[in-house]
Amino acid sequence: MLAELVLAIGIPVALLLLAVLALEHWGDRLPRWLQRLSQRPSLLWNAGVGLIIGLSMLRWLLQR
Repeated sequence: MLAELVLAIGIPVALLLLAVLALEHWGDRLPRWLQRLSQRPSLLWNAGVGLIIGLSMLRWLLQR
């Protein structure tokens, strides 16, 4: 059960952290379309990630 929770929550959170670190570290050397995304307000990004995490938790709870 714990392994499923790690898969449902841990992977999206890890991907989010890696993406944030990559944007901060290589922000000026990223492709143009990624530079545009990194300069936009983060509301849409945060909503999308929150939706992914919430749906992952819901899926995990329903499979129990």
